[in-house]
Amino acid sequence: MILSLEGVRVSVGGEEVLRGVNLSVGEGEVVVVRGRSGVGKTTLARVAALLITPSSGRVVFMGEDVSSAPDRVRSGLRLRFIGYVDQSYTLIPSMTLLDNVALPLRLAGIPPPDAGEEALAVLDALGIGDLAQRYPHEVSGGQRQRAAIARALVKRPRLIVADEPFSSLDDDTAAQVMGIIGDYARSASAAVLITTTDLATDYPGSTREYVLRGGALKQRVHS
Repeated sequence: MILSLEGVRVSVGGEEVLRGVNLSVGEGEVVVVRGRSGVGKTTLARVAALLITPSSGRVVFMGEDVSSAPDRVRSGLRLRFIGYVDQSYTLIPSMTLLDNVALPLRLAGIPPPDAGEEALAVLDALGIGDLAQRYPHEVSGGQRQRAAIARALVKRPRLIVADEPFSSLDDDTAAQVMGIIGDYARSASAAVLITTTDLATDYPGSTREYVLRGGALKQRVHS
């Protein structure tokens, strides 16, 4: 198992947002968590990506309990093993799309020419390789979103956590990107956790789906 959340509780501003969440994501799995706005999906995603620590409960990543690990340990794990897609993209405005996508590789010590080559290959796969030298403000929201997904994929992480990764994409592009993420999970034996407010759209390739409501997860069964 790559990621396991065990009885995770998180309080924000005195309100308990997650109430004893149990969730596991293993090799090759694509797990989707659906829920309306404000129910705690982003909080769940940030716990899974080791960006925040739970108020109680355990977060086990790659066999290690990291629930109370120091920030430097969590940061190191994120850099090496986790690709995180934030719903607001968080691309660096002063860097081109290519440099944004190559940044995780550069931080990992990969030489700039090699990092750029790998980044361009992922941008190409997501259909925006021709925009590699443009800056975030020069492209559409959907193109920025694909660049953020490329940045998560480029370092071949063991875990991808994507918070609303399809919100700015049309249906055809979202299906294409979902296919790429699913193919990556299977080929690299990686785990993928996706959160979305979309309660209706079918996500082909998902392994399991849940609905987050009232701070708890309920598995979603297809009819």
